[in-house]
Amino acid sequence: MFKQIWDQLVSVLAVWAVSVFALMFFHDDIGLAPEHLPMLIFTSLPVFVVGSVLVSLARQFMSKNRAS
Repeated sequence: MFKQIWDQLVSVLAVWAVSVFALMFFHDDIGLAPEHLPMLIFTSLPVFVVGSVLVSLARQFMSKNRAS
């Protein structure tokens, strides 16, 4: 159970890191002010992590209910 959650967290962190990298290079193209980047980056990480844990737990709960 915890290994699956850990794997999910690692995947989410990888997606988050790629998104941050892309935002750093293309913030002017999408009209995002540079002073808003830290707030956007550091508030999105907990949202991504909590969301991934909730999705992982929901999948486990649903698979256990189907099996029984």
